[in-house]
Amino acid sequence: MTLRERLAAGPVILMDGGTGTEIQRRGGVMDDQVWCGTAHMHSPDLVREVHEAYIRAGAEIVIANTFATARHVLESSGHGDEFEASNRRAVELAIEARERSAERPVWVAGSISSMAPLRSADATARGAGIEDGFRTQAEILAEAGADLIVAETMLDLPSSEMVVRAAALVDIPLWLGLSASIVEGQVVGYHSPRNSSPLTDFASLADALLALGGDVVGVMHTAVADTGPALEVLAQRWDGPTMAYAETGHFEPPDWIFTEAVGPDAYADAATAWVSEHHLRVVGGCCGTGPDHIRALKQRLG
Repeated sequence: MTLRERLAAGPVILMDGGTGTEIQRRGGVMDDQVWCGTAHMHSPDLVREVHEAYIRAGAEIVIANTFATARHVLESSGHGDEFEASNRRAVELAIEARERSAERPVWVAGSISSMAPLRSADATARGAGIEDGFRTQAEILAEAGADLIVAETMLDLPSSEMVVRAAALVDIPLWLGLSASIVEGQVVGYHSPRNSSPLTDFASLADALLALGGDVVGVMHTAVADTGPALEVLAQRWDGPTMAYAETGHFEPPDWIFTEAVGPDAYADAATAWVSEHHLRVVGGCCGTGPDHIRALKQRLG
């Protein structure tokens, strides 16, 4: 069965939880420029273990540790010469985890994000040559065996359009993960203290990215409380397969802070409500969620 066939056949597809944050939770060292982007190079067994834990918890899709492995991000910390090897190795580890632990079909996603180096003045990618790097990254992920690419943390137009245009060029499915915040009652592109750029209207962001393509579109890396309103906005302009995977906790670079996080049962309550109200085809977790959250979701969804 192909991923597109599984998507069409139902029931809801269960995605994994946060990759980088679970690596940190299990003792992985986060880099002050590339966050989790080098973890699979110096701690491959740990990263493989994270993927295996999610598969055993019930995930049908695991996302390789490539959220922070864009060329410009790795170059910022002196790892630019590892760009191709790093992206290939991340996908290989997810595939190895599937071979070791999967008892049902599991698909491996490659992530391409808008993330800028953590010490950058910008929260998202800026500058010449960035889109070419994204294009090369997409090609590497596909050649390494990724079954799909997820464009993650799409939160402003300039960086998001570069990621989506680049990822759309490879011949594997492309899923779009838009990120949102509620600011003064309005749904806008995800906003945090690191993001000093002007607010982006979420509806305008969705319209621009939907025009570029995508097999599945949804809301991710968004607070649990903000995910439902963002899905409402998306539903007004997208009638295709929809996904959601929210974050819990907060980021104090380079570490994720797990205090005041939404626990597995409360997260499962929220996520099953999104499935029911917005007819989601894919659901999982983002930063701060772990295998227990995915296990609770699997039990709730059946």
